[in-house]
Amino acid sequence: MVDGIQNIQPAVSALRQRILMIRDQPQVQGLAEGAGGCVNGVPFQDITVSNVPIDSNQQDSSRTVTFTPAVLNMLPGETQFWRVSNSSSDSILDLQEQFDGVPQTIRVVAIDGVSVGSQDGTGPGSLISATHFRLPPASRVEFLARAPSAAVKLAQLVTTSINTGPDGDCDPTRPIFNLRLASHPAPDEARSDDRVASFTALNTTGGRRFAGLAQAPIAQQRLVYFDEIQPTQFFMVVAGQPEQVFNPNAPPAITATQGTVEEWTVENHAQENHEFHFHPLHFLVESQNNFEINGQQQAPAVVGQHLDMIEGPGWDGDPNHPFPSVKLLIDFRGPDVGTFIFHCHILNQTWG
Repeated sequence: MVDGIQNIQPAVSALRQRILMIRDQPQVQGLAEGAGGCVNGVPFQDITVSNVPIDSNQQDSSRTVTFTPAVLNMLPGETQFWRVSNSSSDSILDLQEQFDGVPQTIRVVAIDGVSVGSQDGTGPGSLISATHFRLPPASRVEFLARAPSAAVKLAQLVTTSINTGPDGDCDPTRPIFNLRLASHPAPDEARSDDRVASFTALNTTGGRRFAGLAQAPIAQQRLVYFDEIQPTQFFMVVAGQPEQVFNPNAPPAITATQGTVEEWTVENHAQENHEFHFHPLHFLVESQNNFEINGQQQAPAVVGQHLDMIEGPGWDGDPNHPFPSVKLLIDFRGPDVGTFIFHCHILNQTWG
């Protein structure tokens, strides 16, 4: 979490903030997982939100899967600043605030610690309106959420069903927490650091780290891709190099030049979702390609923004369909030199 975001985005100034850490955990009841790409069913992993478990349960008679959500209090008419981290190993999330089942508009403030719309260094960021947000493992999103009216019978933050591909895990629709209107904050919510500080104009005379990235000349174009040999071998491959088990003592797969910008196309040749995570840089998302032809939806609100984590949906296996991919600008113009890591963040797998 990056301090001082109110100096880039004044809309969060003085709002109550909520730090929401979502993790996964083995199923408490050990139920049989639903099929990959499941619409409804038993998840591969249960989840917790800020250490409150959202365990899956199955009724013996109907076989219906139920979940008991946590509870978050809001004041009537209040807007809160929710700062959400998917700190899980495996669970992909698609966050949505719902009032009586109807998706609500959230206003995205920041993704992966970068205020959206603020990259050129000319002024405050601009909020992005969305009705849901995809949050793969190790991704972060910060957004404004409003309280329900008293007429709403059930207000919830949910994660909706994820199609993770025929070889993927089951990430079904499930609630994370219910929203409850309260006349005053609960005793454990009255800490002095609950509110974001007041706005102070940010001094940008020194520029910003990733300013001008979209217009920077491209020094090198590369293709990297995910691949698998089911059920035990998983690879991230630089095109032109062999698929091989990862060796930490091997030389770097890519050597880039400090001061340059590279354009990478990241494809997914596997039939399940994978995640591309880059240390310690942010990249600019140029495009999401061939998603729909493979039965997938593009992630909202990320094109044109700076991320360090992005999802690559699974290929459907049809040889007539091109592999889904994302195109990214990787910024090596900063002062850092040395060995950087890029990898998949589905951590229940052994990678090559």
